[in-house]
Formats: sequence, C-alpha cells, structure tokens
Amino acid sequence: MKREKIELDDADRRLLRALQRDASLSQAELAEEAGVSPSLVSRRLTRLRDAGVLRAVVGLINPESAGLTCSAIIRIRLRDHSAANVKAFHDLIKRMDEVTLCVMLTGEADYLVKIIARDLPHFQEIIQSKLLRCAAIAHLESSIVLEHLKDTTALPID
Repeated sequence: MKREKIELDDADRRLLRALQRDASLSQAELAEEAGVSPSLVSRRLTRLRDAGVLRAVVGLINPESAGLTCSAIIRIRLRDHSAANVKAFHDLIKRMDEVTLCVMLTGEADYLVKIIARDLPHFQEIIQSKLLRCAAIAHLESSIVLEHLKDTTALPID
C-alpha cells in the first residue's frame, strides 16, 4: 500500500516530539504540548499513522530491569552477495529476538548488528548456535558494549 507524503506543520512536529519523549501522555497533555485541541490531537494522530509518519507507539524497557545485561555490536561480512546468501542471512536475523538493530553498510563489513543478551555466556551461545552456524556469514567481529553514552529512539524533528 503506497502512503501519501504529507507536510508536517509546527503542531505536528510538537506532537511528534512530545510522543517521542513520552507516548503515555494523555490526549489533553498532548494537545497542550502541540498547541491544539484534544479532539484535533486524535485526528492528527490518525492522519500521521495513516501516512506512515507514525510507525508505532511503544514502551521502552530498561534492558537491565528485564535481566538483559550484555549488549554487543557485531560487524558481519557475508561470503558473497548472492541472492541465496542474502536471503539466508536476512531470514536468520528476522528470527533472532536478541537482534535489536541490523543495518546494511558500505565499507569492509556488510552489516552491523546490535544484540542484547542476558549475560556473556548467553551472548556466546547466540554467536555459536545461531550466527556461526549460518553458512552465508564469512566473518564476524564483535565488540561488547561497556557503556551507553547515548541510546535513544528519538528522531531530531525540527
């Protein structure tokens, strides 16, 4: 389904910034932030969803509170870029709940993957039982995250 491209006005931008800060705000609070009436907030949110501007409204969980204490960044290079290898890799990544980010890159690595695991033994298990068993992968290099200086989902909406 092709979605229409819409122009965002200042009220839309204020509404989106407020949602990014706290999606649990009431319609009245969102209306105050956006400078519009509560009934207009509902119509604007529907318009933004329908246009694909607003993909989802989610709750962000603190990983440590959920028992997930190990984050890692993995750089992956495929054996080659045949359709079969690319599909095998994409299918694997889509099945892995531990993967929270996967992007295709230019440069030496083909993909950058972020994994969240319970602890180091769990991380090792993920690498050995899932990634290293994928025949499409020629090389992977992992780095354990020691500190999160910035970790946000908020986009710079001006």
